[in-house]
Amino acid sequence: MQKKLIALAIAGLASSAAFAADNVTIYGRMDYGYVNQSGNGGGIQGVDSRNSLASGVQAGSRIGFRGTEDLGNGLKAIFESEFGTGIDQTAAGTTAATWLNRHSYVGLTGNFGTVVGGRLDGVRYGIFNKYDAFAGGTVGNFTQITNQVDRADNAVAYITPNFSGFTGTLAYATTIAGPELAGNHNDLRLNTIMGNYANGPIDLTVDYETVKSVSPTAGNPDYDVKVTTLGGSYDFGVVKVSALWDKHTADNRANSTTPIDYRDWFISAKAPIAGTKFAVKATYGQINDKTSRDQDATKFGLGLDYSLSKRTMVYVDYGHINNKNNATYQVSQAANTGAISLTPGAGAGVATTTGGNGVTGFDIGIAHSF
Repeated sequence: MQKKLIALAIAGLASSAAFAADNVTIYGRMDYGYVNQSGNGGGIQGVDSRNSLASGVQAGSRIGFRGTEDLGNGLKAIFESEFGTGIDQTAAGTTAATWLNRHSYVGLTGNFGTVVGGRLDGVRYGIFNKYDAFAGGTVGNFTQITNQVDRADNAVAYITPNFSGFTGTLAYATTIAGPELAGNHNDLRLNTIMGNYANGPIDLTVDYETVKSVSPTAGNPDYDVKVTTLGGSYDFGVVKVSALWDKHTADNRANSTTPIDYRDWFISAKAPIAGTKFAVKATYGQINDKTSRDQDATKFGLGLDYSLSKRTMVYVDYGHINNKNNATYQVSQAANTGAISLTPGAGAGVATTTGGNGVTGFDIGIAHSF
């Protein structure tokens, strides 16, 4: 989220736009590819292999609108509204394309920094995707076997000005997890504080987030989810290397059916092949589940991009998950996201069958940005 918000805070709102009218820019991405998933036994929800044609394999297909209004004295009003579009299907029961709100916000930017409110991209989610060479897409990405708040509803954020390479982000979001009860019970409240330092080839990030749950239901007492994320990268020119470490815990969940105590890490690299339009990328990481579920896993991803132009590329990727003990992760090009709760459970990257099975994925596709 911080990367995107800082980008939009810069005067002019740089983008790969193909159309602009007055102060409004239209931008987007169309991405389509083939995905194969295979595994042993119950590795992919009870089937040994699956083939599919899908939209948004490397990154979600989308269309967006952004703009500014100069209010004088260095102050600008800004807005952006971005919709995911499934280019391979229509909405159920209609002839209309499927459009979903990815993020939308309105705010102000000036010498004081930037303030926005609306549906915002998750800060921690953006950090994972920033330092993973696969950027959260294709079957090679590591983010898909972690639990994430990809986007938060009812959110506000403040991004500081750039102080010699350092920027900070404060964000807050609230949502209703179920029927509203007296005293705001069943609310979920997300608090985020993040700092980033980017100067030349160096990029470093530290992020701390909490999710406060007030849920009086049996077996799921009030609790605080806490995540601490550290990431960094260094661009050597011939190769860009990065690494991330993440701690994900929760108070008062020891007797819950879904206790939380994870340590996640990965290392990643992306390198252009000199004299060609190819770039190779790789990521290796591990999930260490310290709860009684003992759902440890490792994942390796390898990919190759070929740039047909500045805006069009083809890609091919490979990913393999080694599930250990009781882990049941399945390979996917989508992140394991869900509600603001950050709690573990079935999702895009998690199978619901028995554990102990390694799973593998392969994809090939084409993407065009405008």
